[in-house]
This record gives sequence, C-alpha cells and structure tokens, in this order.
Amino acid sequence: MRLPLWLTEPEWKKLLSGDMTDRDRAIITLFLLSGLRSNELRMLDVADVDFEEMTVMVRFGKGGKQRVVPLHRRAMTALRGWLGQRESGPLFLNRFGQRLSNRYLRMLIKQLSDAAGLRKDVHPHALRHTFAVALLETNVDLETIRDLLGHDSITTTSIYLHCSPSRRRAAIDRLEA
Repeated sequence: MRLPLWLTEPEWKKLLSGDMTDRDRAIITLFLLSGLRSNELRMLDVADVDFEEMTVMVRFGKGGKQRVVPLHRRAMTALRGWLGQRESGPLFLNRFGQRLSNRYLRMLIKQLSDAAGLRKDVHPHALRHTFAVALLETNVDLETIRDLLGHDSITTTSIYLHCSPSRRRAAIDRLEA
C-alpha cells in the first residue's frame, strides 16, 4: 500500500510562515485547515463563506455532493485578509478575473513549498492529507475525519491510520508489560 504524502507540523508551519500574497496565504491556509480538494477550493464563491458560522459550503464535492465544512479561525482571518470589500463572485481569481485552474493551484503550492525550503513534492492533495493526519494526531475520531473530508466510506479515510506515528507510539506505550 502506498501512503499519501503529508507534511509534518514543522513543515506546514514553515509553509504558512513564508512570504506570500494575501490571496496565496488564504489558499494555503484554507487547504491546510479545511481539507478541501483542489476542485472544491477553486469552485468556491464568496457567498459560500459564512463568516458568522465560520463555515464554507462546498457545492462541487466529489460526486457532486454538497457539504458544510467548519473553518478554523486562522482560515477565517486569512479569508478576511484576502476578500477586503468583495461581496460576490468567485472566491479566488487569476490575473484575468477567472477562477484558478487545478494546474495553477498545483504550480502555486509547489512554488510556495519550494520557497519555504520543503524537500517534498508538495501538491494540493498533500495539504488535504496533512489536514487529515493533523486531525488524527490530535485524537479526532476517524468518523469525524471521514465527515470533514467528504468521504463516502470509512475505509477510504482509514489510510490515514498508517500515517500517524504518534498514534502508533501511543498504542504501544499503553501496552502493559
């Protein structure tokens, strides 16, 4: 079984602390703190963000399913920094006023991770994996992670059990000798 690529806590903190535009910071923060897929993020509209409830409505999830994703306060702060006075339209635009492409998001994540000195081939889905592993590391149950990621099956989510060294260490440490 091939394990997904994810960033350790020092790595994702290094990525977030890098020098970048408000838009790019909002993108990176949203990926890392929401677990959105690339297509889900790029299809978001300003109206999909509920600043009072601190949620985002994902309308174009895998299989066309909708879900409401709670957002971390840091993601909300990054979004506020990016949006300013904008009240409608796509959440993230390119220089031509169009939605970002998946290809562009992949290139952006790669550039920002290289600039941060990360020695991994970081891509948008790796940030989704990072979100899932970080939740697991903080003892969030697998069913909740499944729900947040929008997975149909717990089997899909269970791959992250193999990515959590601290959970494995804790399990061994709990054994009675």
